[in-house]
Amino acid sequence: MMKLNPATLLFILLALGGAAALFLAGAKPAAPLVISTPPPQVAAKPAAAPIDVTHKTVEDLKKQIVLLEGQIEYLQGQNDALKDENAQMIQKLGTLGMKDAPKMVPKDDDAAPDFVGMGLEMMKMRKLHALPLVTTNVSQEEVETVILAWLRRQQPNDEGKKLAHGLAALGWIPEAIDPLPLRAALLARQLGGWYDDESETMFTIDPSTASGPAVTSNEPLGIAFGQLLREYGSILFQPQHGPLKTDMRLARDSLIAGDAALTRFLHSLQNPASAPKDDLPSEDPDHPLNQVPMPAYLRDLSLFPFSRGFDFAQTLHSAGSFAQLNAAYSRPPISTAEVIEPEVYLDPERPAPVEIQLGEVKLKNTLPYLDDRLGKFACVTALRAYNTDEDAALGARGLVADRLLAWKADGAAKRDHAAWQTLFMDKSSADAFYKAMLNCLKQRYETKGENEFTAQSRFVSLLRNRGEAGVVLIEAASEEARAAMKLLMK
Repeated sequence: MMKLNPATLLFILLALGGAAALFLAGAKPAAPLVISTPPPQVAAKPAAAPIDVTHKTVEDLKKQIVLLEGQIEYLQGQNDALKDENAQMIQKLGTLGMKDAPKMVPKDDDAAPDFVGMGLEMMKMRKLHALPLVTTNVSQEEVETVILAWLRRQQPNDEGKKLAHGLAALGWIPEAIDPLPLRAALLARQLGGWYDDESETMFTIDPSTASGPAVTSNEPLGIAFGQLLREYGSILFQPQHGPLKTDMRLARDSLIAGDAALTRFLHSLQNPASAPKDDLPSEDPDHPLNQVPMPAYLRDLSLFPFSRGFDFAQTLHSAGSFAQLNAAYSRPPISTAEVIEPEVYLDPERPAPVEIQLGEVKLKNTLPYLDDRLGKFACVTALRAYNTDEDAALGARGLVADRLLAWKADGAAKRDHAAWQTLFMDKSSADAFYKAMLNCLKQRYETKGENEFTAQSRFVSLLRNRGEAGVVLIEAASEEARAAMKLLMK
């Protein structure tokens, strides 16, 4: 026999209650409702005999009321059983079409968190019509492995390593490393899990393997991020078109990370139990994020999408609610400057990105292995290492465009050759940047403030060009390379 859903049961209860009310009032009720067979999941209980409401004695009335109460109690039991079954079906709903995902097995002494219900709540609040995510508990190491595989698809052909080599050549990180495993470890701690589009599964971190309690308390953020990644990842990240420039990649990361952070925040306002439970400040050495041995410069870049992305998403939400955020995925921010200043992004006539053109980029007949755009946030972060926040912000404020080129150095040089060309809106903006960058070089190399010098086996120049609106920083491993790079960037 077909099962009764909760809505049907409610109708039956109302009908039975109405029959009782009509009878007590002396009215003639409709034909009695008879349930002949209970749903198969619940132990069968003999159905009550049809109620004959033609008797007139008080005793008969009492008997009829008792029978009605019995049927109501019985139907309530059916309703409770169906609720339990529906909860299990919702949990299994996401498994439709799942590809070889491991089963989620809760501990004997602990019930599995209701990630499906949490996801449904957040997506309903976020006004997205999406099925719940399939979730399964795995170790933190496995989550990091899944994240790393995704990152390598976004930055193939060792693009992450190439960027690190370029940043090391500029002296902004101590040594050239592979930053992607470190970023994967950081994301695992930030999100408490990851949605894998290949297996169509949300992997959450088993608390027994977590590097700290704050990791698993971030799971609501991870669920929101996973839902949005499933919904918009194919639009926002398209590795088939080649790796994004650093500035654009950080901007797109900021849209989805900020959207997830805002969704989690609004959900926690309605559900205080899902609010973050970590009281440690981010600068505390014991904070889970600081357990990842990541250079400070790369850490700041990795944290930007969540910190400034939240403000960006909040501004878009204030301007046009979630419809504005949904539309942003088809028109994502193109630079960190737009994330830092959302009003620039929201301007219908926002300026197109400016490209720095160079006639030749070969050094000793060799093309650069890195040709990148770092953007405003990367610029201000570099300046902050040796300047006050105010001077660093002033130095990066008028940045219009930049281009970082890096070439392999010959011999036993520890660092490669790099040239970073920047372009500003006017001379005064370029002046502010030049002053702040010169202060960086003076402190890092312990010079007297010269704009050209040789120190620590490096041949460094900081020069003005492009009608006094441009500044080029050259870091070379030899005098010959520095002279050649001056000609390239002239």
